[in-house]
Amino acid sequence: MQSKITFYGGAGAVTGSNFMLDSGAAKFLIDCGLRQGRDEDADKNWEPFGYDPKTVSHLIITHAHLDHIGRIPKLVKDGFVGTIISTPATKALADPLLRDALEILAHDAKRTGREPLYEEHDIDAALKLWQTHDYHQTVGLPDGVTLTLLDSGHILGSAMARFERGGRVLVVTGDLGGGNSPLLQKTEEPLGAHYVVMESVYGDRTRPEDKNRREMLENMIENSATRGGTLLIPAFSTERTQDLLFEIRGLMVEKRVPQMPVYVDSPLAEKITAVFVEYLAKGDVFTFPNMHFVEHAEDSAKLLSKPDPKLILAGSGMGSGGRIVAHFGHILPDPKSTVLIAGYQAAGTIGRRLIEGEKKIKIRGQMVAVNCHVEANYGYSAHMDGEQLLEFVNKASSNIEQVFVVEGEPAAASFLAQRIRDYLGLKATTPEAGESVTINF
Repeated sequence: MQSKITFYGGAGAVTGSNFMLDSGAAKFLIDCGLRQGRDEDADKNWEPFGYDPKTVSHLIITHAHLDHIGRIPKLVKDGFVGTIISTPATKALADPLLRDALEILAHDAKRTGREPLYEEHDIDAALKLWQTHDYHQTVGLPDGVTLTLLDSGHILGSAMARFERGGRVLVVTGDLGGGNSPLLQKTEEPLGAHYVVMESVYGDRTRPEDKNRREMLENMIENSATRGGTLLIPAFSTERTQDLLFEIRGLMVEKRVPQMPVYVDSPLAEKITAVFVEYLAKGDVFTFPNMHFVEHAEDSAKLLSKPDPKLILAGSGMGSGGRIVAHFGHILPDPKSTVLIAGYQAAGTIGRRLIEGEKKIKIRGQMVAVNCHVEANYGYSAHMDGEQLLEFVNKASSNIEQVFVVEGEPAAASFLAQRIRDYLGLKATTPEAGESVTINF
């Protein structure tokens, strides 16, 4: 038996994951995400799919980040009527995330004179096609293929897609957690895989700060309080905000840091946190007396006049949109304040440019001087680093015939593929966008 994998998105790029498994008599998509980062990348979201959505039997979603789910409503709008499969938590997260993205995409469409990428009724239609399955539940698919979802440890509900047919196994990892979250289980091992399609976001680097992340966060909060400014953290509404809230709550309850107001300036993060409370066995481990969700835009604007020291968590996580942008305009010029980058920043985003040391950043059409402190704490990254990715393959290597390295910047993907070849002696390639590969599956 032979099948074909085509890499329509997420090849040669970090975002926009969209892979097709064609078994011969059926077509299965894995993820359908937005391209994020530079304007020229985001423009590609409006391009037609490289296949006819009407011909796709199933869409399997690894997790709820927008670079994996953000084009699902467009897929439905363009004719997909198959079945969408994910874990229950992924569906619960996808609903508010897609509706929030709708507003941002509508703004982008208006700014560039394009038709909206999709409408709210397309989101409703997608959710009606959505089925949920727990980890380790075997799901029968057409053409003799079975699917099992394995815990990838990346965010709440995240999964690897394990396909099997005739004793042959293909695993598509989605994003892989590095075991840093205080809220999630460790990443499972994809034992028995003959082919692996894997991420490589941090394929060319290690993060020694992972072990000291809580201590680093404690020091950054203390230093910010001593300077008497605002500690501003761009944070994704999903997982990063909850991980940080959990840790900040612990530090304050234990009186390891000065008491100060903590503002979560994101209505979406409030909705996502409610999903976490529902699906985590630990209950509500996020709220504490100093923590306040900021719902309305006018209340967000008023945060600037709140006395320092204070801590603000706001989206988006890469600083490319949302309420964080307005905060940048006031915080970046302030030498007493601090911007803490706590996760991967795509090329071209404000977060990436701050980390790279730019001293002037354009914020809403005006150049703003960067006088504040810029700190980084990648210990809360939801991704494996290069050493962990290599070990992940090593543990599963007994049957592996080929590894396809995707979802990384070209340098990171190429570096990881080379290490897999050199250290593990396995065939590892970095597919190009649109490339198709035939496998024995």
